[in-house]
Formats: sequence, C-alpha cells, structure tokens
Amino acid sequence: MWLFLAIFALLADPALALMPSRRLRCSQPATRTASSARMQSGGRSPRTASPGGSYVKLVRKRGRGSRMVIDDAGAGEPPLHAILNNGATPGGDGIGGPVLVLGAGWVGSRLAESLLEEGTSVFVTHRPRTELDKKPPYFRPISLDGRHPPATRLAFEMSEPESWANLPPPESLGAVVVTFALSAAPEEFWEQYLGRVPNVVCYSSTSVYQVDKPGQVVDEQTPVKPAGRAAAEAYVLERGASLLTISGIFGERRSSRGICTCLSTYTSAGGVLNGNKRVNMVHVDDIIAASLACISSPRPRERINVAGHHFLLSQLISHCKHPPVPDGPDTDLSSKCVCSEKLLTKVMPEGYDFVQPLEAPAASPLTNAAAAA
Repeated sequence: MWLFLAIFALLADPALALMPSRRLRCSQPATRTASSARMQSGGRSPRTASPGGSYVKLVRKRGRGSRMVIDDAGAGEPPLHAILNNGATPGGDGIGGPVLVLGAGWVGSRLAESLLEEGTSVFVTHRPRTELDKKPPYFRPISLDGRHPPATRLAFEMSEPESWANLPPPESLGAVVVTFALSAAPEEFWEQYLGRVPNVVCYSSTSVYQVDKPGQVVDEQTPVKPAGRAAAEAYVLERGASLLTISGIFGERRSSRGICTCLSTYTSAGGVLNGNKRVNMVHVDDIIAASLACISSPRPRERINVAGHHFLLSQLISHCKHPPVPDGPDTDLSSKCVCSEKLLTKVMPEGYDFVQPLEAPAASPLTNAAAAA
C-alpha cells in the first residue's frame, strides 16, 4: 500500500508539474543555447562540480538535456568548486568540513556518493531499527559500502532527541543536507544543532505551494501553505537555511524510478489518470547537481525550485505507450506549472539544463512569456 501511495504522490502531487510550451506562462530571459554557453566560457563547454578534482563539463545530448560527465582533457583549467570557493577544494576550506546528509534514502544516498567521489568526508543517517536492504526498490538507497573515503553511517531520528548525540559536533561540519520533510516542529533541533552549522540545505516539495487554480504557474514568490511542512520550513528559512523545492523525481529509464515504471505501477494499482493534468518531473542527477552547487556556494534564506521539465500527463502516457486515457477538464489543484528560472539563471553554471524525461523534448523550464501569450 505504501508503494502505491508513493506512486500516487509522484503522479498526483503538484510536485510533478509539467506542461507543454504552448500553454506555459513561465517568464524567462532569452533561451540559452549550447553555442552561446561555449562562447561565454571562452569557446569551451561549460563545466560544473568536479568529482575527485577531475573536470566535469556539461554535454548537451539530444532529448536528454545537459548531463555532467568527467572530462580529463581540461588540464590547467580550474574546476568549478575552485571558482566558486576561491580555489578551495571540496571538503576543505571551501565547504569548511565534512558534510552530514540527514536521511540517506533514495536521493540522499546518491548525493552522498557524489560527495564521496569528490573526496569530501561524509556522514549519513538512517532511522534507528531500519533494515535498508529490506526497503522496496522504489525507496531503497544505494550501498555506500566499500567507498574511499568511506561514509560514516549513524542512527538518527529527529523526533528522538536521545539519537541526536550520535551526530558529529555541529561546529566540525561544513554543511548539513536535510533530505526528509520537516513536518515535526524543528525549533529545538535547530537551536541545539542545525543553527550551529555554517550551511544548512533542506529539501522541500512543490506541494507546499498554495494553488488556487488548476494549471497555475508558480515560482519562489508564490505563497506557501500556512501550516504543516511549510510552517516548519519557514522557521529554518528565516534563520538562514536554504530550501531546494523539488518536484516529482525520476531516475534512469530501466530503474525502479524510471518514469514508465512509476506510471505502470500507478495504473496497475487502479490510479485514475487525466491526460490534461500538468506535470513536472526532475531527474535525480539534477537534484544532486543543485545540491552540490548550494553546498559549494551557500544560498542562505533562499527558496529555490528544482522542478525539471514541463509536460501534460497525456504526453507521458504516449511516451510510455500506455493505452490512451480521457482528457477531461483539469480540476485538480495539484496540477500546476513550477518554474525553475532562479536555479538555472542564478545558481547553476551557464548552459546547464535539466535531463529530459521524455524521448521527445518536453517544454523548456524557461519559456518566453511572449510565446506563451
């Protein structure tokens, strides 16, 4: 049952919001191209976070957006972390110490893996009494065993203050990434721990936005719901944390989080589909890239959308060769278009683009307002 609910959340939560460009109202500056990005980087492909001191550049692949790949041909050029941190290396003076990933689940474990590949010391947590290998594939983290340097795994539960003593001293850390929902009152934990760490990044969900009309366009200025998770996030945001507001998450095509696998599981469980629903989906690689950028260059008191590309649910149905579904009136308040312009223009390197969720390119997350009229 919990797997069905998770799949339902993936398809029905506004945290998915994508729609075709003809109906998109997201404002943007002029669309960037691979050639313009190369021009602004001195004729070279733009580069981003650099695992293990290697150089990583953005490679634009047809139908897949820009992907990060290791490029050893750029000897003599500074990696991105050196540019962002005035020459400091990950896990050193630029970050200021090890990184603690609170909640090393499906996304958090992959973030930890990327940090380890950069040579950063990493602590990860799991709930007490959790048997990681018995989790369903949809939730199961990747193994961090055998990594060098190794990740230190700790038992932690925010609602159990006695487990807080298992965490490393907050002053010894460079950053903390909170991957789980801050649904519980965070005041005591913030005062005793998080508030003493120089850089706190928390994952949020696009479901926190207040939507008054199906298909509504939202950005970081859209009001959030006044209670629950959003209220807890407001507390840490006001005190210096940054919030990455994430839409529906997908992974590689043939993995447990491939978008067609999610759709198939949802429909086989009896989920109702409406082809006119607006959906957003973001690849786990993009979440990791955004996280690394905010770890390397802190964005205190900022909410930043990481929402991926826009499309209609009918496009996903067609992409997955699923039997057609009715295109009824869109009355679902979880149907919305989430704009990630701030991330792409102010946080990520020039030329960065999200991984495409469909074989045929979905609508850009930045669409010229004039074209949307």
